[in-house]
Amino acid sequence: MESNRDIIITLIQADLKHNQLVSSLASIDLHTDSYFLQLHKAVSILMGLGEDTPDQWFEIYDRYLKDAHLQPISGSPKSLLPLAEECYDLLCASIKIENHLNPKD
Repeated sequence: MESNRDIIITLIQADLKHNQLVSSLASIDLHTDSYFLQLHKAVSILMGLGEDTPDQWFEIYDRYLKDAHLQPISGSPKSLLPLAEECYDLLCASIKIENHLNPKD
């Protein structure tokens, strides 16, 4: 049975791969404006944030999506796994920081 962490990392990895491929299509002038999955919403819900994410959390997620095209394209299902895990770890850290700075009483 997969843990929430594993499911979240799988979703991030899928979103990274999707954005990597969309960026590649855009680089050869194929219009891709309407092909965004917005999996960040599912990820934020699974991480307990709901769809309303703190700016810092979204900026981290978005930066990883934007940088996915810098990774070599591979057919391996695990090709972006280390990047997805790194993204997940930073998202968790940003949640901890946000909770520490803005405790809910």
